[in-house]
Amino acid sequence: MAKEGLPPGIVNPPRPLPEKAGESPEEHRTPGTLVLVLVFLAAFVVYYFVNWKLLSFVWRVG
Repeated sequence: MAKEGLPPGIVNPPRPLPEKAGESPEEHRTPGTLVLVLVFLAAFVVYYFVNWKLLSFVWRVG
């Protein structure tokens, strides 16, 4: 009895994984992610203030 128009995951959902199959959130470490976020944040902050400084020279403000 297949329902037409429904995806197979709805009609026949997959079995749940056992408890030991995946890592717990405490064991899942992402040390490089925080470093990348901080590098991009610093780059955008520097870019933002450099653009304002250059714009102040062009508009002769301050």
